Amino acid sequence: MDEHYYDLEAWKLFDGPFPQMVFADNAQGIFSLLVKKRTSGYYGHFMWLVGKNEIASQWFYFQRQTLDHYVGAHLTFVANPKWTELDRLTILTAINIDLEKFKWKTRYDVIGVVGQLFGFDWMNRDSLSFCSERGGYIELVEPYDPEHPDPQELREWTKRTGYTVTGRYSPD
Repeated sequence: MDEHYYDLEAWKLFDGPFPQMVFADNAQGIFSLLVKKRTSGYYGHFMWLVGKNEIASQWFYFQRQTLDHYVGAHLTFVANPKWTELDRLTILTAINIDLEKFKWKTRYDVIGVVGQLFGFDWMNRDSLSFCSERGGYIELVEPYDPEHPDPQELREWTKRTGYTVTGRYSPD
């Protein structure tokens, strides 16, 4: 796939390579709208495409979802072309380990998000995450320096570090 738009059915059938980073603009979601307003960015959510029609996403807890959950969102799929098979497997294994954890241990870092709204990074709790902090799996395979990034900051980091857009989806 390349940097063209594909319908959601094509993304459901996409057979890799996995994982792919996914940046979302949910034009209808109030929480996404608040994130975008605070960050002045385009993206309000970040997640991972970890398998055929399978998303790993931080909601109230870290969970598996299908792409149908994002039918109304604009999606940008991003990957690092330099990742080896071992790099990909390392990230996927870490994501899957976290997906198998008890829901309470992977709940959303609400206090951390409130801290982000007021510029208090110290309110972030190391044991919990908000969506774009899940980008931290990258540090298992390469240098990664964003600390508590919002989705737009994470996307900007991928642009600076050689990641490529593999495709997009738009509900329009």
